[in-house]
Amino acid sequence: MRTIKKYLSQPYPLKETVWDIIFSISLFIGLFMVIFQPFGLDDLQMDYKSLVLAGYGLVTFIILILDLVVIPLLLPGQFRNEKWTVFKELVNLSWILFTMGLGNLVYSSFTMGFTLSLNNVIIFQAYTLAIGLIPITALTLVKQGYLKRKNAQRAEAINDALLPQVHADHPGQTVRFLGENQKEELRVNADDILFVKSDGNYITVGYLKNGRLTQALLRSTMKYAMEQLASFPFLYQCHRSWIVNLNRITRVSGNSQGLRIALKDLNEDIPVARNNSAGFRERVAGIKE
Repeated sequence: MRTIKKYLSQPYPLKETVWDIIFSISLFIGLFMVIFQPFGLDDLQMDYKSLVLAGYGLVTFIILILDLVVIPLLLPGQFRNEKWTVFKELVNLSWILFTMGLGNLVYSSFTMGFTLSLNNVIIFQAYTLAIGLIPITALTLVKQGYLKRKNAQRAEAINDALLPQVHADHPGQTVRFLGENQKEELRVNADDILFVKSDGNYITVGYLKNGRLTQALLRSTMKYAMEQLASFPFLYQCHRSWIVNLNRITRVSGNSQGLRIALKDLNEDIPVARNNSAGFRERVAGIKE
């Protein structure tokens, strides 16, 4: 039981773009229903039968928009990549199948006269689960394992080829950060900056002061921080919410969500955005695709 619980709590990549999934699945369902006419629909006699069957693709399209676009927008705190796990992915996919089953029943009630009864709800859910539950569970587990191995191998390659760390002193290269109200000010040596983290309308600047990690919170944006640090190429934006000092990286690890950075003196792993993985590997370790 502990093994299963531990596995389900492992990180899983949350989809960054969903429109390709929405369009491809909706098109597949529509064509599948028209061509194969499953569940005895091949015996159904009605006008515009192919058009009605293709309508299941439209139902799928609407349900997927609600589940993959609208709900994450309404509940952003529940759909954060850094907190997404195998368990949450399976629950989310099960919810999608459940809502698709309900949507198909409602559509069938309008087009084919099915009654909205508990018995029919159970039947439609059984059909939907029979088609989708086993494949999506298997694909989720296989994908998680594949991505975990792939990113772990990438991380090891980076660690083996990690470019020499240069902790040069730049006494004259001071960065000045100002808060939006112009009352908050931070002056810090660029080489001493470990990271900049963005959280809403605030940034946290982590830097070394007398050899110890110090953090300063300012009301500002990541765009402003990037402008201030533009002349320091070793301060690199690896994620939309993180800037890291490449000269302070101690190790890189990998899980199914992607690469993670360990920085000197920081007890928190920093994510590398998936679409930035190739650029990061080349920049920090000279590894090209």
